[in-house]
Amino acid sequence: MDATLHAAIRHCRALHRMHGKSYYFATALFPKDLRDATYALYAFFRVPDNLVDAAHADVVQAEAALDAFQEGWKRAYQEKTSDDPVLHATQWVFHQYGIPFALSTDFLQAMRQDLHKTRYATYEALRQYMWGSAAVVGHMMCYVIGMNDPRALPFAEKLGYAMQLTNFLRDIGEDVDDRGRIYLPADERAAFGVTDEVVQVHQMSPEFISFLQEQIASADRLYAEAEPGIALLHPRGRSAVRVASRLYQQILRKIEANQYRVFEGRVRTSFLEKCILALRALCIRNRSS
Repeated sequence: MDATLHAAIRHCRALHRMHGKSYYFATALFPKDLRDATYALYAFFRVPDNLVDAAHADVVQAEAALDAFQEGWKRAYQEKTSDDPVLHATQWVFHQYGIPFALSTDFLQAMRQDLHKTRYATYEALRQYMWGSAAVVGHMMCYVIGMNDPRALPFAEKLGYAMQLTNFLRDIGEDVDDRGRIYLPADERAAFGVTDEVVQVHQMSPEFISFLQEQIASADRLYAEAEPGIALLHPRGRSAVRVASRLYQQILRKIEANQYRVFEGRVRTSFLEKCILALRALCIRNRSS
């Protein structure tokens, strides 16, 4: 790894540390080569996500910025270099680990969708979005970590969906206030009387809490369904993935402990809580090995 690539990885690591607290904590459990690759991929996901999250100010400008990012990414991948540190680090990771380029296209398409689509009628419509926004992330990480069995990929999708649904529940107030988006499916909300207006005015009610409880149960099922796939990954990466899964699932427990007050700000796990959860996850690994 030359000096330019080292500098690019350091830049990506700084972005990861700033924006992805739980992911960054779990990434520390990877060997150095896997950490470096994860920093690069996280930065690649973060930059366009930030672009579309700022779209409320000027959608046209945000789309132009996303176009420029995507064109820069195509050139970086083809030429195996870039002046942009995030793109330079990412092209190295894609080539080094044989990640299919199409996965990046699907991710960027989901980011583009965020510029124009703010509601999802059904879970299936939402799942199609989550394929690009979350499941492909799991696939990319499988290539980086290595798979003992290609059947790991469907399990990685499940984990991506679980984490994304957790994000939607945690950020429901922030998403509607700052970005005008309500991700949670309209038909599932309607079954509990949770209309767009209920979310927009932050109306807490027994029905809304029941809806959240149902969604949390769905997310927990996805985490449980994803769990067997961790054993199909290369041993060097299993611990970090297991810890990341536990840390993210703990957000659901924090929502419950906070009596479902999701409109009052983003719940967080403390550093001590992260350490305790990590130790528990590692103990499970040791008992099963």
